[in-house]
Amino acid sequence: MPSRADHRETPAPAATHRSMLEAVCRVGALVALIAGAWLSWTAHRDTPRTAGSRVMRLADSSLAPVVREVRRAASSPDTLVMPLTTVPRAATRAALGVMAHAGIPVRWVDSTGAAGLALSITHDAAPGAGFDIRVSVPVPSPGASSTLSLRDAGGLLDSLSTDARASAHSPRLQAWRVAALTAPVRASSGNAEALDTVAAAAPPKRLLVVALPGWESKFTIAALEELGWPVDGTLRTSPTGAVTVGTPQRLDTARYAAVVILDSMTVDAPALLRFVRQGGGLVLSGDALRIPELAAHGPARAFMVRNATAGALLTPTPRRGLEAWELGVPLDAEVLLRDAGSHGHDEVIVAGRRIGAGRVVASGYRQLWRWRMEGTDDGIDEHRRWWSGLIALVLPDGPSVRTPRAVWPGDVAPYADLVAMAGQPLTALPARVSTSDTSRGFRLPVPAVLFGLAALCLLGEWASRRLRGLR
Repeated sequence: MPSRADHRETPAPAATHRSMLEAVCRVGALVALIAGAWLSWTAHRDTPRTAGSRVMRLADSSLAPVVREVRRAASSPDTLVMPLTTVPRAATRAALGVMAHAGIPVRWVDSTGAAGLALSITHDAAPGAGFDIRVSVPVPSPGASSTLSLRDAGGLLDSLSTDARASAHSPRLQAWRVAALTAPVRASSGNAEALDTVAAAAPPKRLLVVALPGWESKFTIAALEELGWPVDGTLRTSPTGAVTVGTPQRLDTARYAAVVILDSMTVDAPALLRFVRQGGGLVLSGDALRIPELAAHGPARAFMVRNATAGALLTPTPRRGLEAWELGVPLDAEVLLRDAGSHGHDEVIVAGRRIGAGRVVASGYRQLWRWRMEGTDDGIDEHRRWWSGLIALVLPDGPSVRTPRAVWPGDVAPYADLVAMAGQPLTALPARVSTSDTSRGFRLPVPAVLFGLAALCLLGEWASRRLRGLR
């Protein structure tokens, strides 16, 4: 009689294979869970990890890639290394500065070719004067050349080519003088661009000239009026009489920008000092340095006259042909200009001193009208520029500034701003780095991938068993 064991059914080959697959899925899920747990534990344990470097490639100069890297780097000791071919925008540079101050290591490799790029725009104090634009031209790579372009809102102003031979080893300064500009002004070289606004001149105030009648007062007033300044003058003919130019009024910073005194005479010192303390300017030229009431408040004291060099007015150094006072400068004053003297060394010729909100400037030259009338054909222009410079010294704030377009402070020198925010650049990429390309997709962390693999394996095993009628 056959036994019960002889009637036991033999498993089908398909069921055997499915059982093996279910076992593999179960083992795979277990291994993935164990590996994911181990990686998560090692990533957050207290023992320090060995810091490495990770390259962050910016596809553009936008801020979003940097923000994503900040979130990733906050829990990582890796140093972010950025190979930059262009100077990032202002917001991106500011984000890099925040990362550095937050303790997130950030380094960058310079491939911008913008080292030294900077833009400066100044406006003369004289009414109707033009704009002085100065651009520090970057140094191109050896054997390379680039084009420097200067633009305002109206279009291209000028362009020039630069090469390494012309720039040598340091940035080269390029200057322009233009009559009018429309903000903003851009200076671009290669992939870098500097941006600045334009100072808009306020309606000009007036100048008050106080002097004795003579050639000095006549040609000083003429030079100031040629510069565009509205001038009022008081020319003392006697202790009680005076000849006026324009309509002189009481000293007030709302009407007058500065007072120019040319001769030694009696003045209302308290009114002058009150005017300067309220923000006005005061120019003491020539013999005005000998006014006793202002001696204690001036930026220099005159001791003795330095004789002029005969015939020097017709040379390339015409100021040596002018008489000048030898000046002593107190400790709280500032020397603004030195000229070659007759004693074989440079002597102080212009000094300045701040009093309250204003400034007093002293010029040691006497009888400056001779420079205009007895000098070369350029004497008139040089005399006029001299007075323009003196007036500018007592107006340190210059004209009012209107900002038609928001410009970040670092935009005038973007490369220097980048160095200030992110530190000095590296000369090359580190030897061993892992690449993080912020311009493409995203990368899943390994623990998440392992967790997904374990879930798929368990789901596959469960589905297979259910199809076979098992739990």
